[in-house]
Amino acid sequence: MKNGIVLGLLGLSLFLTGCAATTYEPKGLTPENSAYLKADSEHAHGIFIALDERLYINSINGIAAGDFIKGYPEDARIFEGVNEVKVDYQNGQITSEGCVKFLAKAGQTYIIRKKRDGMRVYYWVELEGDPTKISQGCSV
Repeated sequence: MKNGIVLGLLGLSLFLTGCAATTYEPKGLTPENSAYLKADSEHAHGIFIALDERLYINSINGIAAGDFIKGYPEDARIFEGVNEVKVDYQNGQITSEGCVKFLAKAGQTYIIRKKRDGMRVYYWVELEGDPTKISQGCSV
């Protein structure tokens, strides 16, 4: 019984560690030659993550930004130019996948926004400080 509790706590701590991914940074990118991308995630409920509306960056230009073990990041360095970013939305039992495509300029910060409307989630990108939508959906 005691071993089961210890193993359960160890598994839970490994799971929570895996959810805490850091910024995704492809090799060769620096603040001077890249843009910064942030996901519009909520962090209001502390350890009760399932109550938050979380947005994770799944892949950028077809390259995975994380994995099941490490977790997926909520921010990333991205290449200057056109970027296709796939995201995953999670809020309790509600999950959704989306994709946005936009032109990034070096030195700028962008935010992937989301809006939930019933069971559907809409995604778009804004330049930080400017509410204008600058993205389009990805082609299938």
